[in-house]
Amino acid sequence: MKFLQFCAATLAAACLICGCTTRPIIVGQLRPAIRPEAVRVYQVPPRHFERIAIINSSAGTSWIFPDRPSMELGISRLREQAAALGANGILLQRVYDVSAGGLAIGGGGFGYSGHSFYGGAGNIGGPLINHRIEATAIYVR
Repeated sequence: MKFLQFCAATLAAACLICGCTTRPIIVGQLRPAIRPEAVRVYQVPPRHFERIAIINSSAGTSWIFPDRPSMELGISRLREQAAALGANGILLQRVYDVSAGGLAIGGGGFGYSGHSFYGGAGNIGGPLINHRIEATAIYVR
């Protein structure tokens, strides 16, 4: 039982650590903060804009089987960061994965049946993968 509690605590700690956003790298002039809803998302650079910062956000963590990253969650976090810097747009740069370690859960046992002893063990495990999104916070003129 204590082993399962330890595994659960380890998994929770890994998810919390991996879910944290990184600090923005300021490359331009900051402006007064705006509402995140007012931040537009660009995949192609607009005609006239100024770069404010390089921002990065988690789009979710998966274990064992890679799942599709939650782009909406990641973009929502990027919009919040950009709005706090006064950017009215984010220009998406790349989506990538970062290894966040691994986790394995195992079990085993032995017993006696009739005239013989038997035993066995097994485990399941795999990598923790943190899906991330990088963008440039911009001010569109």
